[in-house]
Amino acid sequence: MRPNIPEETGIQLDQGRASTDDFITRTYVLPLLTDPATRKRLIEEHRNNPVGKPGKGGKAGVGHSPDLITVIDKLRRAPMTGKYVRVCAKPHEDYRIGITSGVRGEPVKMIEGESYPSEDACEHAIFLKRIDDLLSLYGYGS
Repeated sequence: MRPNIPEETGIQLDQGRASTDDFITRTYVLPLLTDPATRKRLIEEHRNNPVGKPGKGGKAGVGHSPDLITVIDKLRRAPMTGKYVRVCAKPHEDYRIGITSGVRGEPVKMIEGESYPSEDACEHAIFLKRIDDLLSLYGYGS
């Protein structure tokens, strides 16, 4: 006889979203990141334009390629716990990477020994860390 202990449901465990996200990652994202030439192209594209450039002076903005959008969208879907964030230590001079706790109000944990001269350089470093983490999670070295 089973005790009256409620079991967690698939909804409580977030199985639907997790399974869908895993399918999208394996089907659309990993093929882009595990192919060395494609990964190199995407990394270079991101280095040149980490956050996109808005249009100005009547000119259209510069966005990202569909492949880079696919990768960035995946990285943005990561949970807040353990997510890398840009922290401004000194405006226009010193940017650092922090790691969120996932708990509102708790300070981020700073990664020691890393400093970047611009927002773009810091954003690109975060992008590279997220790619490495994702590939490691799925059993690939980067």
